[in-house]
Amino acid sequence: MELLIVMVIIGILAGSLMLTMGGGKGKAEATRIVSDLRNLKAAALMYYSDNGEWPGDTGAANNYWIVDSLDKYLDRDYPHDASIKYYVVKSGSTVLVGYGPITDNAVKESLKAMAADAGLYGTSGATIPISNIASGGIESNDIYGHNDAHKYVWMIVTR
Repeated sequence: MELLIVMVIIGILAGSLMLTMGGGKGKAEATRIVSDLRNLKAAALMYYSDNGEWPGDTGAANNYWIVDSLDKYLDRDYPHDASIKYYVVKSGSTVLVGYGPITDNAVKESLKAMAADAGLYGTSGATIPISNIASGGIESNDIYGHNDAHKYVWMIVTR
């Protein structure tokens, strides 16, 4: 009987530890995403300093760029696969760096909590209404919700 009680107590403790670890994993992933966006922002600024223009092309069909042009300014390789992308986006004088899609709700919630301090904005798809961000039309707290399957997070480089 005593052994059974000890096993139940250990099971309860292990279950609560697993719940705690899950939240920590989402927070760690969100912190990594914010750190990566800051690195991309710095790389885009260095690119502009060296070249006198923002990375990418000004053609309307090419407003979204993967960070290949920033590789020499970054200290590590970023993934260029089909499922997760890092972006540099520009429209007029507004330049943003972005990441997505984000599907993990723990990561979404952690990013939502960090949004105001980190200067994050979000959309429910890769297309971002830059004019709304430039005019303050998208608020940080609009970034995430459990109803949205895919979310993208953005950080302003310059307006």
